[in-house]
Amino acid sequence: MRTWLIALTELGDAAVLVPLTLVLLLWLLLMRSPRGAAWWAIAVAGCVGLTAVLKVSFFGCPPTPELRSPSGHTSFSTLVYGAISFVTAIESTGFRRVIAIGSGISLILAIAASRLLLFAHSASEIGLGLVIGTVALGVFSQSYLRHRATEAWLTLLFVAAGALVLVLHGGELDGEQVLHKIAGYLLIHCA
Repeated sequence: MRTWLIALTELGDAAVLVPLTLVLLLWLLLMRSPRGAAWWAIAVAGCVGLTAVLKVSFFGCPPTPELRSPSGHTSFSTLVYGAISFVTAIESTGFRRVIAIGSGISLILAIAASRLLLFAHSASEIGLGLVIGTVALGVFSQSYLRHRATEAWLTLLFVAAGALVLVLHGGELDGEQVLHKIAGYLLIHCA
């Protein structure tokens, strides 16, 4: 069971998600949606930036004992896998649309649950990660609806994203340690 949980949680690691953000950005540009690409970059920066700021702040002064570090795996996974699912659902019809939405939600919740079951985060930290990722996804989704690709080659997106996940799964970018050092450097403490 632990092996499966680790495999799931690794899908939410920055080593996988950062390249996937670039794949989606390039796909939006190839599909002639520069405004969609710009809003994607804004959503990613907002999601990652807010999660990082809260991690640094909470490391020095957690608001509650159960809320020491919002789940970056959860927030970033919600945005990235949510965006891929959203684009797929918008560009599909019928049962494919239902499969896209269901698959995306299932993957996001599985990654979030793996963080809880591996004792990496509390339920509050995962909940905050879901909120951050959902807000960022909402920003991107609204802009994508207004600045949709004129021609969507979903196969290209899936092949590129799938290849990256297969190659990068199991890799790790440990940004948490860097954020802890920043918090220590800034001398953030509760008043």
